[in-house]
Amino acid sequence: MDVHAQQELYLIKRELQQIINELESIASGIGGGFEGIGQEKCASRIYQVADHYRYVSGKLNNIDTSKVTESFAKAHGGAS
Repeated sequence: MDVHAQQELYLIKRELQQIINELESIASGIGGGFEGIGQEKCASRIYQVADHYRYVSGKLNNIDTSKVTESFAKAHGGAS
């Protein structure tokens, strides 16, 4: 995997973590700031989405970029 592709992967992982943090902040605000409108269920669902993104982030973190071949990268829009 070339340097450009590694940088792009890093940026994707960073953005995904920012989304996770924002979702958790929203869920926390909904869970603690509202009453009587199903806030617990709403906050719980947002936390579930954040957990799913955390799972995806873990998968991205487990990619061994040294094993991504040039031909695979080219076939999937990577290295030219």
